[in-house]
Amino acid sequence: MKKWNNSAQMILIAGFAIGMGIVVLTVMLNNIIYASNTASEANIETNVFDFANTMKITTQAYEKAYTGSSIDSSYISNYTNIMATSYAPSGFIFKLSNGPLQEPYFTANGLSNGKSEWTVVERVNKTDVFELEINTSTIGNEPNCLVVEALNHSGMFWSVRIFNSSGMYYANVTDSNSTNILRTVPIGSGYINLTNNTDFHFDTMTAGEQYKIRIVNGSQAGGTFSLAGNLTNGKPFEIRRYHVLNATMSLNKNGHLEMNVTIPITLPQGQI
Repeated sequence: MKKWNNSAQMILIAGFAIGMGIVVLTVMLNNIIYASNTASEANIETNVFDFANTMKITTQAYEKAYTGSSIDSSYISNYTNIMATSYAPSGFIFKLSNGPLQEPYFTANGLSNGKSEWTVVERVNKTDVFELEINTSTIGNEPNCLVVEALNHSGMFWSVRIFNSSGMYYANVTDSNSTNILRTVPIGSGYINLTNNTDFHFDTMTAGEQYKIRIVNGSQAGGTFSLAGNLTNGKPFEIRRYHVLNATMSLNKNGHLEMNVTIPITLPQGQI
């Protein structure tokens, strides 16, 4: 009986040791997997961060290469060579190409399928220049009108609603009540100067306000605009959108496409 008890104790001790071994092994494997995943995620985040920076400086390169009616291809070629050289030590092949200059739409990214409702600039203290040149062939009817708004902490307090009525083009100026039309202005050529123009009430109604400028239904019209002034922090701002193009960047490594992205760039300076 004593011999049997000793054998049973040995079996229990061996079982306990095996169980502890399995627990330790499981913990070690989990730690290895976690460390591997963490390293992989860190590498992905780094690549994304690097490529985000590349997108930013590529946008700046096109802004510098923009001549007003075309893109300086030699400047972009030199830029591409510099980027390719900088990526080469890491084993990446950098490529850059772009499409033609196009007339932008009044969307966030300048493309016809871009975000239609978007904020152009925030924390505005004063607007000195606000000019729009609208392609009248793209203007929608009144229910689908292009809208430019000024909003303060209480909401929209000024707007202009641009529309096509039986082949004639008009702009309805309103206050905080969008149905309260202060004035209807014919815009035969599509050119609108909102500042220094009493027809649009923009200067008088935004004076003394801190506001943001928003565009609604931007996909309903194509054209260009210039906007400049001062922010509430005293700094000047300027936005000019005369063209848009699609730029495609790619990174290849060991024959595998690591990243490939096409971004619209509004020119000469489509964002603050």
